[in-house]
Amino acid sequence: MSTRILVVEDDPPSLELVLFLLDSAGYATSSASDGGTGLELALSTEPDMVLCDVQMPVLSGYSLVHQLHENSNWRRVPVVAISAFSMRGDRERALEAGFDGYLHKPIVPGTFVQEVESFLDPGQRLSPPARSAN
Repeated sequence: MSTRILVVEDDPPSLELVLFLLDSAGYATSSASDGGTGLELALSTEPDMVLCDVQMPVLSGYSLVHQLHENSNWRRVPVVAISAFSMRGDRERALEAGFDGYLHKPIVPGTFVQEVESFLDPGQRLSPPARSAN
């Protein structure tokens, strides 16, 4: 069974790019365009990872991750913030809020999948390991 990644993103071009990159790498993806729907999907579909924008309608990424951690039905998986904010302290704020990691926008297509995979267990990664130059 393929590793399942839920993407919660309200910006259509960003969502399309993330889904394209992950789907092309072989991941099974699902998506939500607001935090409320993202929370419902995270709890009902049991993904292997959640990638979540921070600023969204209905429920912010901060509220989403907080509610996941408070829910006794949540099967704990990595929840990674994706944000266009690049102010000093934003990464730390996301980690303090309960995110397991923080990725910056704009997304760099050539490295995005490897960045995402760094938060997965080795057995869940679909890309071949990087080869060292000898």
